[in-house]
Amino acid sequence: MPSRTLGLAVTAGLVAVAALVGGAILFTSSRASEVNLTTASLVPEDAGIYFALNTDLSSSEWVNTFRLVERLGQDDPEEALKDGVDDAGVDWEDEVAPFLGGNAAIFVRGISIEDISAQGAVIVRCKDAKAALEVIDDQVGLGDDAEHGEIEYFETFGGFVAIIGDHLVIAFDEDSMEAVIDVHNGKIKSLSSRDDFQRLRDELTGNFLGFVYLSADSLAGDFFLDDPDVKDALERSGAGDLVFEPAAWVIGAKADGFEFQAASLGKGGPVSPMLVPRESRLVRYVPADAAIYLSTTDIAGTWDKVMTSARPEIDRAIRSEGDYDSLDDALREAGREIGIQSIEDLIELLNGETSFAFWFPKGSEEDAEGVMLAEVDQGRAEALLKQISATSAWGTPQTKKVNGKDMTWFKDQDGDETAYAFLDGNLVLGTRAGVEKVLGNNEPPLSSLNRYNRTVEQMPSKLGSYGYFDLSKLLRLAEGGIPADLDEVERALSGLIINVVDERGIVRLSGILTIEE
Repeated sequence: MPSRTLGLAVTAGLVAVAALVGGAILFTSSRASEVNLTTASLVPEDAGIYFALNTDLSSSEWVNTFRLVERLGQDDPEEALKDGVDDAGVDWEDEVAPFLGGNAAIFVRGISIEDISAQGAVIVRCKDAKAALEVIDDQVGLGDDAEHGEIEYFETFGGFVAIIGDHLVIAFDEDSMEAVIDVHNGKIKSLSSRDDFQRLRDELTGNFLGFVYLSADSLAGDFFLDDPDVKDALERSGAGDLVFEPAAWVIGAKADGFEFQAASLGKGGPVSPMLVPRESRLVRYVPADAAIYLSTTDIAGTWDKVMTSARPEIDRAIRSEGDYDSLDDALREAGREIGIQSIEDLIELLNGETSFAFWFPKGSEEDAEGVMLAEVDQGRAEALLKQISATSAWGTPQTKKVNGKDMTWFKDQDGDETAYAFLDGNLVLGTRAGVEKVLGNNEPPLSSLNRYNRTVEQMPSKLGSYGYFDLSKLLRLAEGGIPADLDEVERALSGLIINVVDERGIVRLSGILTIEE
């Protein structure tokens, strides 16, 4: 096994060097092209893991990547890469270029923890497969030859290597080599023929730097996910569907930032109400000063689904702790402490969009201001908040006009000021200064800020439940309000969005990190 591992490492290293060095010539190219996962057409359909790397030197992904690297402070990425290649003693034309045919991949059919082994292969679409084989021969040597399905293959440094069309195949074991040949000859189906693979590929890939496909159920051997106790625990937790259904991950580059996506064919389950594709309506009330903005929807609906599916288990867990007989008891006790019947009364209000915004007016983590905004039934919400403020206030709650709107505020026993108001029927609840800022804001809101809109526009998917982070503000925070001493990379980082959405029946985690010019 050690020799196989070393042989695989040598081969994978060659592929990685090929892809990396390839970026050095991208600044002279502006042609964008999509990556065709030809390697998947040679992978057996029962592969559990498939990882593909873009080696197309004319693709927009690599063009964008190196232009973004320039923004991050690298004066001449092309020259830096060429210097790195020279230092490593690698000849570009003879040892790198032959491998660069569009995409390279590694797949795994089975993992055995017991003897630390795996079945699988590395497959590289080559510009010149014969020349690539000569590189392997020069690097590690070729051993005895054999034939299967009219395809010749060779032993090599702990594995097996063959040329199949434009592809170079380096297998961990002989069974995997023969399986790849059988796929090529049509005796067994390919991974690219699987409906779930096609669906995830079509949803995510178009263009990429790296693409990963995982089907945990397809991983043979004694891998821990095959353990019946592990499977049973996951199913009982409600996570089984997401864990065992096929999933895929992608990382790529757009004109203004790096994107990522992770998608699963598993169902959203109880949290599905929060994953509906949508646009935030409340962002138009948020001051442009906001460094953090979080938005979700239908918390009440999600709560109902979770309680319907898991309340007995939650009750048993609470009962085992001994303080309460059930979740209802715990929620009622917490509600009584703030003057209402149950915390569940507050949760039931949140059947529309709910968002949170935070900003730092003094440039320090110590002086954050923030608000919660929520689409609510104003009558019900106002009645509950009056009860809460009457119980929680250290003294009598006060009401004042802010920009023509009534704002109620009070101090708690620690001296902290809390306030609430209603703006166009939406609840605004938070620090007193935060609520005053929202009500009295006459400046353009966050929704009109170029940095926010550019980040949203670069998103690879629609928004569901998401968080927006203004890195230009967050990276400048320092205790005492002293601006942070930022290097060139930190100054270039602009906006970050992390998002979870159920789009076209596929649950996905997606995001974008934008880079300033």
